[in-house]
Amino acid sequence: MLYKKILLSYILIIVIPLIMVATITGNITSRYINEKAKETSYQTLNQANKNISKMLENMKNALLYVSMNKELQYFLSRSGAETPFNVSREIIAIRNSILLPKIFNENYSSIEIFALHKDQYLTRLEQNDVMSSKVVENKEWYKKTLEINGKLFWYVNNDFGKQMISVSRLVFDVKNFTKPIAVISVDMDMSKIASIISDINLGKSSKIYIIDDKGKLIYSEDNSYLYKYGLKMYGNNSGNSLITVNGNKMMVIYNTLQNGWKLIGMVSLDELNEKARVIRNLIYITALLSLATASLISLYFSHSISYPIIELASEMKKAENGDFNMHIGEKWSGEIGVLYSSFNYMIKKINELIYEVYLSKIKEKDAELKALQAQINPHFLYNTLDSINWIAIEHKIPEISKIVNSLASILRYSINKGNDISTVEKEINHVESYIIIQKIRFKDKFEADFNIDKRILPYKTIKLILQPLVENAVIHGIESYEGKGEILINGYLSEEGNIIFEVINNGNLIDLDLVNDILNTPADDRENYGIKNVNERIKLYYGKQYGLNYQIINGRTIASITIPAVL
Repeated sequence: MLYKKILLSYILIIVIPLIMVATITGNITSRYINEKAKETSYQTLNQANKNISKMLENMKNALLYVSMNKELQYFLSRSGAETPFNVSREIIAIRNSILLPKIFNENYSSIEIFALHKDQYLTRLEQNDVMSSKVVENKEWYKKTLEINGKLFWYVNNDFGKQMISVSRLVFDVKNFTKPIAVISVDMDMSKIASIISDINLGKSSKIYIIDDKGKLIYSEDNSYLYKYGLKMYGNNSGNSLITVNGNKMMVIYNTLQNGWKLIGMVSLDELNEKARVIRNLIYITALLSLATASLISLYFSHSISYPIIELASEMKKAENGDFNMHIGEKWSGEIGVLYSSFNYMIKKINELIYEVYLSKIKEKDAELKALQAQINPHFLYNTLDSINWIAIEHKIPEISKIVNSLASILRYSINKGNDISTVEKEINHVESYIIIQKIRFKDKFEADFNIDKRILPYKTIKLILQPLVENAVIHGIESYEGKGEILINGYLSEEGNIIFEVINNGNLIDLDLVNDILNTPADDRENYGIKNVNERIKLYYGKQYGLNYQIINGRTIASITIPAVL
């Protein structure tokens, strides 16, 4: 009976994971191949985009080059009556300029120049020639070119008996940019685009289109899909979407050419998924063969492991009842030996985890006790200070009341460590309380003024970044200073949108080398850890581009803090 159970269990243990692995692997492999097929389609379309965009870029460069040609600029910007001889000479000079080998090349078919103020020029439309603008003044592309006033206009025309992609631009006199002198058009035969698109292989039934920025079809192998299902999904620079055509799902991928037009590819999902289906079926067949082989092998192993399994089950029963103080002898080899070893390791880890959980609970209780003590001590301190305050009021000693209230305010602001974020207004109030105490202590040794932009008061800041700077100014700048000390605390918004705090004092000048050493040395190694701590806290919280900086200007020490303005 045990043998049959082990045999059945052994088969099930193999069958279920193998089925799961086969299913998951088949699906993952299918998705991976699909993604690779899509990625290949993207790369193919992107490469075609680069090739087409390069040709369009060459057209644009040729247009811009011709626009700045000195012969063209010179002759077309001239005004006044022209003799037939001079007109002929101008046309020949401009023709020679635009037909130079470095301008004319195989990337486009022709260049036409339409002079705006030269009615004596040719009045018939010719490729690679100079003409009067009257030849094309009624054409829509010409009107649009004038309307956009110097920007490039891309369009498709059939003026020379074949479909061409063209780019035109209004050209101005380089000596007077308010005076237009010509419209230049560069044309490229659509067959050059077709030759690039013919090399795109997205699938047997794939379709390739080019549309302009208004959704108008520029080039098409087969426009039936495109116009039937619309263009609304092509608003982004690149991407993909799924559509259904006659019951077949199609993937549409697209990107944007150099001139703003869209290059669109459509490919059947069935074609993309074909390789994935073949490999997934192969995985399933392999899984079935593996299942059959595993069933035969299990007949042998089920018998050989029945006895050690019974023994192991007996020990596991003890563990089930909560007895983890055990160690079974590892007298078996092979998989059973590994199983025994793993069981011993598991029992060991369970005991370790039980001990760790026990220690964790002790630490948790200890932390709760310390937290309770931390709550009790501040309240006791506040109550004591309040009692001192009322005694000072009762005995009419306002200085004691003033210093006790300021100290209570400082403690209340500083001890609350549960929240390290405050507002600029509260941070300034904290510094004011500190200065009140120090002024009483030093008996008007210094004066302190605040110049704070009210707009920054509601902004957020980390706590306790100003008081250490003021304390540094008092102790190191003012305390041993022979004259009257002055401390100015500024706060304002910078042009970059940051909050700047400045603590300026006229006392003893600071040693900038020492301060820089402090700011770049671990805080534990310095007595002046306050400013180092401020600098590190700012950089950790806001980023390395923010922090504390010291400088000396006009005989005054200036400590500056920069933090982002965050509401």
